[in-house]
Amino acid sequence: MYTNDMKSDSNNLDDLESVLRSLFQLMKRTQHWARITAQAGVTIDRPAGVIIHLLLTHATEQFRLQDIAVALGIEAPSVTRKTQALERAGYLARLPDPKDGRAVSFYLTPAGIRLGQSLHAAQREFLERSMRSWRDDDLQQLVTLLERFSIDLSHSYESNEQTKENSDV
Repeated sequence: MYTNDMKSDSNNLDDLESVLRSLFQLMKRTQHWARITAQAGVTIDRPAGVIIHLLLTHATEQFRLQDIAVALGIEAPSVTRKTQALERAGYLARLPDPKDGRAVSFYLTPAGIRLGQSLHAAQREFLERSMRSWRDDDLQQLVTLLERFSIDLSHSYESNEQTKENSDV
């Protein structure tokens, strides 16, 4: 039987899907990234910027190619092309991986750190302008709910992967 609570949940999920779709489309717009890079005074594509951000925010960790691919949820060949381009541009360098002599770990060069910091500052300024009219408690509530949502999504993905692995056995 379809109850009013089920209708309400369904409507809420419809609304959530619509809002998330709009948000993701807005954030993925080429114009958005172009504004961020212009404000930062750099020319770099978004996938390369994501790698720079990952390495900047996890500077104390070792990242092999496969680690970057897993962290970003993309295929290793795509990461290979981006890391090679970032190396040629002088933003990224390699070190032999201390755990596996055949592998290498990536790290940001001083130019890569400056690039990452410039991109971060431009993105932060965009967020500050966008959220200027929000009260602090509203912003904190958004952060709290997004953290919860992110954790629940992550658990759901992990659960689905575990179910898939168990059914493949």
